[in-house]
Amino acid sequence: MNAAVITVRNVSHRYRGAADDALRGIDLQIPRGSIFGLLGPNGAGKSTLLSLLSGSLSLQQGQIEIGAAQTKRDVKTISAIVPQEYAFYDDLSGRENLDYFAGVCALSPRRAAERIEHCAQMCRLTTVLAQRAGHYSGGVKRRLNLAIGLLNEPQILYLDEPTVGIDAESRQYIVDAIHDLRSTGITVVYTSHYMEEVEKLCDALAVIDHGRVVVQETMDSLLHRGGGRTLHVRLKEPLPSLLAALQSYPTEHVDYRHWQLELAADQLPAALGVFATHSARIERLQYGISRLEKIYLQLLANGDADGGSPQ
Repeated sequence: MNAAVITVRNVSHRYRGAADDALRGIDLQIPRGSIFGLLGPNGAGKSTLLSLLSGSLSLQQGQIEIGAAQTKRDVKTISAIVPQEYAFYDDLSGRENLDYFAGVCALSPRRAAERIEHCAQMCRLTTVLAQRAGHYSGGVKRRLNLAIGLLNEPQILYLDEPTVGIDAESRQYIVDAIHDLRSTGITVVYTSHYMEEVEKLCDALAVIDHGRVVVQETMDSLLHRGGGRTLHVRLKEPLPSLLAALQSYPTEHVDYRHWQLELAADQLPAALGVFATHSARIERLQYGISRLEKIYLQLLANGDADGGSPQ
């Protein structure tokens, strides 16, 4: 991984009137040019951390270093945050919103026109720019949010649940746009509850729970942690005798004909024999790799990477 562009040391934060800290002693290093996932349940502190990193919230305790930025103004110049909330004006058209926020970014008229065109194309907005933003579907509103965040060509982009609650097509457009940012050298810090998206996009991630970092690791390393053998099987016919045999293994019923088994090394020969007897088709065997969602839930259940509890 590249050298860190963001370093967080012992950062804590408590909101006025709150009984507990929203963040407690956070330490993080986010590599330059990476897509970095920030995961955790609701209320874990993810949005608070993004607000601190982006300069939207004042630092109370600890240190945050962001590239060569020396002041909060420097931070805002080189970064942008796309919040969960819609951050534009419903009464303006998509183009008028982009024009307005290009002015907020102090872009020259020529540069503003270039960036608006580029960001509209990237977020698949070109055909709806003349429509009022308040009339957009939820998915198009999310895409406008993202386009606004990209206007100033940020070196660091913070995305807070950018695909929550939207249709599959808009979600794919946004995921594709985030993926394409990788080639530009931009650093993306990305929160989401959609584990499949995070697994597909992110180079590294951190899991936060109860205001603390549970684990920070590269995606490859995390997916290989504790990975066993996963056997994906298609059944010609789910015979009762075969279904009974499957009960001997940790098994997930994917749909009517598809099953997924998690196997220890010494279970594989016997399992293959069972499926051969019943003429089941082995679709693929994964060795040493787990799915992110499974690991994530285990980390939250354990309290930390070593099975302890947060203090």
